Amino acid sequence: MNRRALPVLLLAAAVAAQGPDMLVTYSQQEQTLSLSGGTVLQRLLPNEIAYLEWSNGPCAAPSAEKWAPRTAFDTMAGDEDANGVLFSPFLFGRIDALCVGFGSTTAVGGTNLREVFWSPEVAMGPFVSGAPSLRPGDVGRIVRQGFLDGQVEYFMRQEQFNQALGLPLNTPIDVDAITFQPGLGVYFSLDQDIGANTFCGPTFVRDGDLLVVPDWAITWTPDFRVAAVLPNSAAVVHAEAQIQAMVINAGVADHLGNCVNTAIDLESLEFDWNGTMGISFPCPGAFLQTPNFVFSVETTTGAGLLTTVGGGQIYNHLCGPAAMPCGGITMGPQMGIRPATAAMGAPSFVNALAFGRAFTHVLEPLQHVMNVPFGAPMGANRVDYNSPFAANFVFVELVGMPVPQSLPAFPFSLLCFPDIYTINLIPYGPVFGQFGSFPVMAIPPALPPTKLLFQSVGIGGSGFELSTPAVIDIN
Repeated sequence: MNRRALPVLLLAAAVAAQGPDMLVTYSQQEQTLSLSGGTVLQRLLPNEIAYLEWSNGPCAAPSAEKWAPRTAFDTMAGDEDANGVLFSPFLFGRIDALCVGFGSTTAVGGTNLREVFWSPEVAMGPFVSGAPSLRPGDVGRIVRQGFLDGQVEYFMRQEQFNQALGLPLNTPIDVDAITFQPGLGVYFSLDQDIGANTFCGPTFVRDGDLLVVPDWAITWTPDFRVAAVLPNSAAVVHAEAQIQAMVINAGVADHLGNCVNTAIDLESLEFDWNGTMGISFPCPGAFLQTPNFVFSVETTTGAGLLTTVGGGQIYNHLCGPAAMPCGGITMGPQMGIRPATAAMGAPSFVNALAFGRAFTHVLEPLQHVMNVPFGAPMGANRVDYNSPFAANFVFVELVGMPVPQSLPAFPFSLLCFPDIYTINLIPYGPVFGQFGSFPVMAIPPALPPTKLLFQSVGIGGSGFELSTPAVIDIN
């Protein structure tokens, strides 16, 4: 293929696949606008991913629903900290950055948990995946490689960011926001100020800067992950002062009703294809093609989103403005979460953002760990669910350590979770409706430490559509 034609073709594909729907994380614990049928799924945690579906249904009160519960990450990662318990409530600390793999099937299905990449605030343990595992300076995902579950596949490693920034490869960094497009490059922000050596020479990079590793400096893998970068190839696209000027120009209110006049830290990033392509000049004699971006900063609480279009505006998603202008209060429902009170918005800023199309089909137990040496009756614990399918069948499996084993479900589950963990298909029972619960079976006394894994199969879509897996540690 003509390499000069590649950016145009890939840009067209990105616009077609992007859609208005969002994968999102919040900086603090928040609550879904819908209350999720009264289930535990109404609680959105900073180390989980929520999904906002704007494109299907009315815009009266769209809710951000839990799409990747922490129990799903725990199951996929396994006993990463080697403590004998799969449940790791503080795994990743917070999810700081999100991007969807270029090879995802958004045109025919949806993004799933094996396709999305993220960067953690806290490093994941290496007991299952092996060192270096997934660090704050990496952007990666948890996959199965052959028969090895709990492995890390990288979109871009810490060492590659450091090489592009002209830093020693082992320099600890924290990637705070990311988006990418083959033909343009990888755009990102860091969580700390640091002295770097970009292609413009020595540069003091600030945590509010938006940087790029241009496409010409990147060698891509066949599935468009970063295989290699040229040294000292990064550049500042928008400096922190420019981002702050955009925030001021947007005239946006925070969750307390204050007019935001400072940016502090750039927190999330996505392309805004509603704007035109521009040019930035990182240093004399150099220029870069620069698209527009949807973004949040640390001060846009109430879960507000802005855009770089027009020098800084409040972003408008399919259902309206993603924040309130000065004089109002950015409450949170505009991004699918409930306000703190009738007069105060949700305290979170959007911590990570990626556009994509997905299906919310999840399980989460009320209690992730049951310490019951004397046993427990049926219903002492429950598992809550959210399914887009009218009829679902739950299966259960006893799983071993250090990581539950999965198998690909293809050609089934093309819309939801792509792998089956309940390999023996031990039936547990049918469930019906979007939100609901089912009781956990009775636990006999003196049961040795056990791991119960539940997974639901919905009837619809490609025939059989799998939920995210959920494990209960029983001690």
